[in-house]
Amino acid sequence: MTTVATHTSTTPEAEIHAAASELADQSGTAMAGTDLAPAPPLAIGEIVDGAVHLNTGDQPPLPPIRAGVLDARYLLDPQVFSRTQLGDMTELIASVTEHGVRVPLVVRAVGYWPGTEIEQFEVIQGKRRKHAAVAAERFDVPCWIAQSDDDVQLILDMLEANSHHKDLERAEEAEAYQTILDFGWSEQQIADARSLPVEQVRTAVKARTLPALAQRALNQGTLTLDQVQALEEFAGSPEEQQKLLAELSDEWRFKQALARLREKHAYARNKELTRARLVLDGVDVTPKPRGFGYEGTAVPADQLLDADGEPVDVETVKALPGFHGFVEKNGANAVSVVYCDDPETRGYTRKRATSSAHRGMSPEEIAAQEERDRLQQELLERLKLAAQVRREFLVATYGTAKGSKMLFVAALRTAALSKSLGRSADLNELYQALGGSTDDVLATAGEDRLRRSLVAKYICNREYNLDALLQKHGSRYGYWLDEKSVIAWYDELREREYPLTDDEEAVYQEMTAALAVDDEDEDEEEEEDDDENGYVVIGAADDDHAGDVTEQPLHHGEDPELPHGDADAAVVQVDFLSGDDEDDALQDDELTAAA
Repeated sequence: MTTVATHTSTTPEAEIHAAASELADQSGTAMAGTDLAPAPPLAIGEIVDGAVHLNTGDQPPLPPIRAGVLDARYLLDPQVFSRTQLGDMTELIASVTEHGVRVPLVVRAVGYWPGTEIEQFEVIQGKRRKHAAVAAERFDVPCWIAQSDDDVQLILDMLEANSHHKDLERAEEAEAYQTILDFGWSEQQIADARSLPVEQVRTAVKARTLPALAQRALNQGTLTLDQVQALEEFAGSPEEQQKLLAELSDEWRFKQALARLREKHAYARNKELTRARLVLDGVDVTPKPRGFGYEGTAVPADQLLDADGEPVDVETVKALPGFHGFVEKNGANAVSVVYCDDPETRGYTRKRATSSAHRGMSPEEIAAQEERDRLQQELLERLKLAAQVRREFLVATYGTAKGSKMLFVAALRTAALSKSLGRSADLNELYQALGGSTDDVLATAGEDRLRRSLVAKYICNREYNLDALLQKHGSRYGYWLDEKSVIAWYDELREREYPLTDDEEAVYQEMTAALAVDDEDEDEEEEEDDDENGYVVIGAADDDHAGDVTEQPLHHGEDPELPHGDADAAVVQVDFLSGDDEDDALQDDELTAAA
């Protein structure tokens, strides 16, 4: 059938009919390689019902489709999948205003307008061109009219076309993927059809229901499947999910926040399990008594003696009257504590009145010390947690042959200076993840493996020093620590744009300030030592020789040795008197003679 469409044309009608007559003479001849006869060109205002052959015979034959000039105002947006964001249309509208739509849209017939025999058409490809034509009031647009009913393939074709255009939002792709999944396709099939990693498809689909910040990260191409899964993990806690969303702009801050939240939830689960075990064992579970261990009558059961003077068996007495239990945090673990509410009335005695750590302290002082210990322990656990994410960054950054080159010079210098590259056994896993090899392998290894192993040893040694920092924070008695090495390693991480946690940053700032003070003290001590050892400073008085300064020991009865060639300009400065003033003091005439 023939359907009339609104049109505008600058081509003279006579030229069109002349071209039609010329092709009509050839209409009975089939085109090479096909069984299709060429159709006359489209007369303005009509849609060609017959096949339109699009190639010249040099390309593989294309499927025949209908063609027409249609009014953009009456073209329907896609019913199955439609872009929700058209992007910046300014340049496109300006182009269409001046030239009209030059690239045909792809549409398909979707029935008839109610009460008429006029077909309705839905846009498959070219939605932005359609809306630009409407905005520019250049309503007549060329269209290819597809007949396929394979909606899935239509969506895939459109996605492929749009992947070469700007401004297609990944969130829109995600909606398309979900539509295809609803048709029964799998994520792997979609990935294969679009030549994409299946993880990318899976990420997009999972991100569809996430908050706006995650959708924005998806559109920017920075959202990973791991992040999507983490956000889904905390979907039941909007407050915690918001903490993760706030860190989406930085992969490693996101991982740090995720590690803290997972540790918090892990402790909560362990606490509930520990409490449940106490209940199942028949223990009366209570909150921790105020002043427990140093004030009040409550005493831990493992610190009690029975009537015979024997240590109490906690498992035996924990369900007896007068005994109770509570759950408290010990590092990252939840531990149960069984106690007796009043040992004296229950027939028990305490092993010792006060722990050695609290001996001589008042209850208030003990409470303050325990609070400091608690905060210190929490800091220690947070630093340990930060170390896990930091080491993941180290593997990602330096764990390849290319990445290891960034630290090779530093590692080689450390080895050349015979400085220690030792590590603890618990860092062996990190060493292997960084590409480190065993001594047996290194005995015959090539340059690349040797380089990677040396860098791995260097990194593990730096981390070993940070472990010493943890032990220092975990002990009130202190621990050996190369603080300059810690600061240098933190500087290296910062240079690589690794975000230190708040705790790591606080430690870094504290140690940097303390080291600066120590350096000043050392400088003062060195100056005092120089004075005590009897040094004179010999140097040039003029600016040209301002750097020619030497220090020489001055012994009793000796004159300072002057730099050769600069005797006329030399200055001798003596800042001290040693021994007996009359014997050791340099007199003015001696200084004159020396000059």
